[in-house]
Amino acid sequence: MSSLPLLDFFRLIRLQNLVVVALTQVLVYYRIILPALDAEGIAGVLRPWKFFELCLVTVAVTASGYLVNDLRDVRIDAINHPGKNMVLKLGRANVQWLFGATVFVGYLFALLLAFRLGERQLLFLFPLAIGVLALYSATLKKVPFLGNLLVALYCAGVPGILVLTERRALGALLDVNPGLGIDTVRVCFLFMAFAFVATLLRELVKDLEDLRGDRQEGRRTLPVLLGVTTSRRLAIVLGVMVIVSILSPIFLGWPAFMHPPMLLCIGLLLIAVLVILGQLARARQQVDYRKLSLQIKLLLVGGLGLLIFF
Repeated sequence: MSSLPLLDFFRLIRLQNLVVVALTQVLVYYRIILPALDAEGIAGVLRPWKFFELCLVTVAVTASGYLVNDLRDVRIDAINHPGKNMVLKLGRANVQWLFGATVFVGYLFALLLAFRLGERQLLFLFPLAIGVLALYSATLKKVPFLGNLLVALYCAGVPGILVLTERRALGALLDVNPGLGIDTVRVCFLFMAFAFVATLLRELVKDLEDLRGDRQEGRRTLPVLLGVTTSRRLAIVLGVMVIVSILSPIFLGWPAFMHPPMLLCIGLLLIAVLVILGQLARARQQVDYRKLSLQIKLLLVGGLGLLIFF
């Protein structure tokens, strides 16, 4: 692998996306969960190296998903995204080797973490995640909506795995300080809901972008089955759901979201969603949907601002 161009390697593993995944877990844990536990003197299990190990496992799962997807999509990417699939440029054998190495290293760290946490029953999550991502690339992405749903659930699971791992500490927090415990859990679930709905929106927009290749390869995505107009309307409905997820803390009167930096961040996110919806209503060409897909990705990154200022 040392002979491979470094920039092509970074493009292959989607380095920028992996950074966002890691940053999401860092912010959720160190800005929401850990301060709440520390406030009541409750010891969490993910500090500090164990958190790093969990983050590394999550990144390995994500990277392996990208690799197996590229291996499966060489032909269709030649239609939808000419020149962007790195498998042909770097060599299928090299990418297969990298996929195997990523899965192996990820499983070793998952095994180490499971034994260090005394959570061997959670070890099945790693092969399950890898298997589902591989099945998604091979079959499920061809099933209407199901593939999109799985990707959205995975994105929601990036912060969700932290809640699952710290479930005992959070349970103790709920016993000691029910108000703080409820606030902590519901903020985590709010961010999971935002990530889920925004990712679902982006997946549908990507299907609109890839309509020509999907139709040619016989994939039964929603735009292929329902048509562009109906799919675009459904995407607008999902955009409205994103707005609801952003505004829900205000509607519910959560004090943590009422100070100026948080309100400013919420306002900027709302403006971004409204701009996206306006462009979505006018989108007609593949280039329009490609631009929207990037904007929704930036919206997801912008959502991290809610965690930074929390």
